[in-house]
Amino acid sequence: MHTIQKLNPIIFFIVSIALILNVCDVHAQDESSWSGRDPLSIPLKVRQEYYKKGNLVLNPSFEQVNIGKNDSLIFNFKLAHWEVVGKEVQLTDIKSQYYNEEDAFHGTHAIKIVRTSKDVREMDNPKEGVLSDYIKVIPGNYNFFFDIRLQKIIPGVYPDRFQGRIGKNIDIRLEFFDKNKKPLDPGIYFDYVHKKIDNGFKGFAFSNYFYIDTFKWARVRGRTWAYPFSEGDIPDQCSYVRIFFGLNCPGTMWIDNVDFRLSRWNFTPLERMDSFFKKKYDLTDLLIPTPKFISNKQHLSLKNQQINLVYDKTMLSENQPAVRLLKERLSGIKGDLVKINAPASSGELQIQFIKDNSSLSGNFKTEFRSIRDKAQGYFIRKEGNTIYLGANQPVGWYYAASTLSQLSDTGNRELDYADITDYPDFTGRSALLFGYQNKWSLEQNKSLSDSAIRASLLARNAALKQQLKDIDFYASYKLNDLYSLYFNLSKRWWLPGNFYKTYFDTIGNYCDKNYKDIMHVGVQINPYFHFDMEQMEDTLSDSLKEIFSHGSEESFDKITGVLKPALDAGARTVMLCADDYVPHLGIIRGEYTLFNPEDKKEFTNLAAAQAYLLNKLQAWLDKNYARVRLEFVPPAYNNWFIDYGRGTAQTYFQDLTGHLDSSVVLVWTGEVIRSLAYDAANMQRATLLYKQKPMVWDNSPYARMVESANGGYPINYPLKSVMCDLFEPLDIQYPHDFTTYLNSHYYSNNSGSGEINKIKNMTFADFAWNTDAYNPDFSLFKAFVHTVGEKNGRLLLLFNQAYFQFVASWGELRMSKENDPAYKLSRQQRQKADNEIKELKNAFNAISPIKNDELKQELKNIMNAKIEAWNKLVK
Repeated sequence: MHTIQKLNPIIFFIVSIALILNVCDVHAQDESSWSGRDPLSIPLKVRQEYYKKGNLVLNPSFEQVNIGKNDSLIFNFKLAHWEVVGKEVQLTDIKSQYYNEEDAFHGTHAIKIVRTSKDVREMDNPKEGVLSDYIKVIPGNYNFFFDIRLQKIIPGVYPDRFQGRIGKNIDIRLEFFDKNKKPLDPGIYFDYVHKKIDNGFKGFAFSNYFYIDTFKWARVRGRTWAYPFSEGDIPDQCSYVRIFFGLNCPGTMWIDNVDFRLSRWNFTPLERMDSFFKKKYDLTDLLIPTPKFISNKQHLSLKNQQINLVYDKTMLSENQPAVRLLKERLSGIKGDLVKINAPASSGELQIQFIKDNSSLSGNFKTEFRSIRDKAQGYFIRKEGNTIYLGANQPVGWYYAASTLSQLSDTGNRELDYADITDYPDFTGRSALLFGYQNKWSLEQNKSLSDSAIRASLLARNAALKQQLKDIDFYASYKLNDLYSLYFNLSKRWWLPGNFYKTYFDTIGNYCDKNYKDIMHVGVQINPYFHFDMEQMEDTLSDSLKEIFSHGSEESFDKITGVLKPALDAGARTVMLCADDYVPHLGIIRGEYTLFNPEDKKEFTNLAAAQAYLLNKLQAWLDKNYARVRLEFVPPAYNNWFIDYGRGTAQTYFQDLTGHLDSSVVLVWTGEVIRSLAYDAANMQRATLLYKQKPMVWDNSPYARMVESANGGYPINYPLKSVMCDLFEPLDIQYPHDFTTYLNSHYYSNNSGSGEINKIKNMTFADFAWNTDAYNPDFSLFKAFVHTVGEKNGRLLLLFNQAYFQFVASWGELRMSKENDPAYKLSRQQRQKADNEIKELKNAFNAISPIKNDELKQELKNIMNAKIEAWNKLVK
């Protein structure tokens, strides 16, 4: 009698997922069912083939051209694959005496459009620009970029008559056509605003400028709007697009190097990353963060070889973090064979720490020169049987040691060595400390019993112990700024409670003992937090208005009283936040105002009051605490909120920056609250207003999957949810010169607690260190390899895919019921969801081999919460 072997649940799950995807692919062969809002409706091979095409624009830099007879400026020309519209369009030629090197950005030619007030009309204004040939496309999401230069752009025909913004005067457009090349409606319905918007217009990058004096050549993304709008989608019936660049107002516009291509946002995380699991990598390929320069890769066997860590005791102590880290890591390979400053013996491998003025530095002049002005820089070199770790600061040695420790292969007793020269793009790279509720906040929640409150208070102590372990983890991946959140302080922010001091003392002492000058603590405070979010000033009670004023000593003492426990424990950064809770005038947010009666008597406006407070706080910090950095989040902390102010934000920043201590750093979240794309257009707007390079506060790590009204795919584009990632890497678009526009510190607002967030924060560490080399998908792959291993990483992606397929169904039902309360769920929809729940549970069972119970519990909680949300919605 034959026994039937029990099928491995992991194999069963993978096979079932493959069958489901294959069925989806078969159904998707019908092109009429293809939809960009449902990426899986389009066969994977079709999407992959279109993605591989790259730039779909022919003659993108206008180099293919027949130039006719011209007396001076070039108006008589015929472009390949482009049509000239109007009479004011020139072709530049940097080799001609009538043009200069600034008249093209890529190659020899560019398009130049010059409009004058005489030429521009209020009625029947002629189009001036260039229009591309038809470009074949499939439904989906596309990236659209171009190089642009602007000069003296003044909106309107008669500035004396109409005062406005640029709006649609920089007329950059996509025109959509069906398979018969008949025009399609450019309007696209956006559920967030419950109406159609003009998705053909792509000049929004400049729409909210009042005017542009000079905008130098830069790479800009063509866009209709910003998050939560899904930029880059085209109509489902679209088979062709044409690109138009035009100028409708006085000024000059140059265009070059046009790029239009299918984006990554047509693929699920597994589809984007699956190829990584089919390749072999050395440990040098998997470093987090990726070093700037790597060469001379080689495998060094450590079997039966003594390792000697050598350093000058006047330079380092045995307890120095770099020494400690290497000893712990290499002891995992060699055990007692790792020595420290032992007499040299034949055949041993020495790892020697050196600095620029040491006796050995002469052999590495070039290397030291390469990191001389690079904060936190280091290099690793090998000569004979000695590996040299060079740095100018102790933090550099630690980072060299952390890199070398990642290259040690404990299983094979090898070192994947490479020559490395390295330093970060951003010298401040954040991780958030765990959040908690103080006792007073818990007691205000009447739904909590006394035992529940006691349990929450005990949980804080456990979280604090875990925090110290997390500090070790983040330090090893070169994150170095640890911020507390002002939400910990409760609505009585000036009375933080007893645990607050314990929190900072414990964390501060741990950092000082183990990571002195490597890990820095930052403290947030928001002196407006006692208000409700975005309250109108005339709705405030007198008692609320009296709690805080910018000019009183009592209020200043409240602020310093909150800051002192953190600063006394070693905090090196203070972030004073004025986001979300500053009251405003009128019914529309944006016109932020004074609210306290005494402040209104003392200060001209809010900017004057905040400048006074910040300058006073900076002076207090300078007097009482050395080397403390002061950061400020203004009320209009992104371009969206600046535009809400209808000109008042421009006045606010003019008054603020004109009187503010120049050492105070201003914080900015980008185009919107959760910015997914940065380019010269939105960064220059902030720089012009801030009068300094802004420090980025990045809310993108949760942007695509957040389930709030102004949220991501599950709420506004349910079927796009399959592209979300529970382990989402830091994934934004930015230009190659991104860092040159910004402050040297970068703040990621992703939680620092939990196993999922550790994985996500590893990708942030990778990004913030080396933006040019950063690949979000490969960074996440590396993080999986580091934390759960390659095979288990793929299982996590399979779980993620099953989860978000179910989220897509939940989101569809939620949206349908919201738009139609009488909506009834069909039997087919219910059966589909039941099958998805079954597959989701199978996917969870398949990750059982992962030896991280905390991670599995987090995923289980997420899964169960969504199943519960579905059941509640169905009922």
